[in-house]
Amino acid sequence: MAYDSHATRARILEAAYREFAAYGLAGARIDRIAANAKANKRAIYEYFGKKEDLFDQVVTERLELSVQAVSASWDDLPQLTVDVFDYYASDPDRMRLTLWRQLERPAPVEREVDHYRESLEAMAEGGGDRAITDADLYAVIWAIHHVRVLTPLALQLADSGAPWSKERWQQVRDAALTSVSRIVREQSSAS
Repeated sequence: MAYDSHATRARILEAAYREFAAYGLAGARIDRIAANAKANKRAIYEYFGKKEDLFDQVVTERLELSVQAVSASWDDLPQLTVDVFDYYASDPDRMRLTLWRQLERPAPVEREVDHYRESLEAMAEGGGDRAITDADLYAVIWAIHHVRVLTPLALQLADSGAPWSKERWQQVRDAALTSVSRIVREQSSAS
């Protein structure tokens, strides 16, 4: 059986994604990544360099996958919000990686800056005049569509006595859609 470096690299990235999502950068272990990827540690260091570089590669890869997976356009910000909400809800590790990223390695990699720059340009093309800047609007929408990751368990328990059910999260998703629809409508009428 021939050695497939592309397959090995893909297994390492997947194992690293799961490891970083579970433990963060500081808690992640290259030994566990290697074992879960069925690769040796040397291959990880050869392909990616140090652990921080591997983390950055995972973040970049996941950003690229999210751009491909979320097809809504910037001219329909409410739909984009629920599409991103659904995307993150479909794999809790995406949410955890996002939080670890913000906490442990907030300095962006170049592709992230490019992504946000492209997003702001697309917003400007599709959105017309607004009472607030596109960057401010995007920041607010970003927080709203990450509500699932940002909602404390204590709030869920105070609300219903238990972690929120799938049906309750659907209500939150609907609230996110309604909120962004109102924001967009009010911004359009204020300009």
